[in-house]
Amino acid sequence: MPICVECGKPVPNLYTEYSKQNIQLSVCNSCNKFADQYIEHDYIIIFMDLLLHKKQVYRHLLFNKLDYIDSGIQVNDNK
Repeated sequence: MPICVECGKPVPNLYTEYSKQNIQLSVCNSCNKFADQYIEHDYIIIFMDLLLHKKQVYRHLLFNKLDYIDSGIQVNDNK
């Protein structure tokens, strides 16, 4: 299950696809921010945020981008 890159809470989906070039980013119910805005960013922006050590981009890459979204890393929801 994907997570919100801002607060780390699980979200049901990151976006809704209406057509190939028309998507709407999902909003997290916990923090009311976009669940993963990095979906729309270019790789250079992601790379720059990695250099700046932003935790949101690490969450994007580890939990929402890699092939093991649904099977690899368990999210602990108890904070």
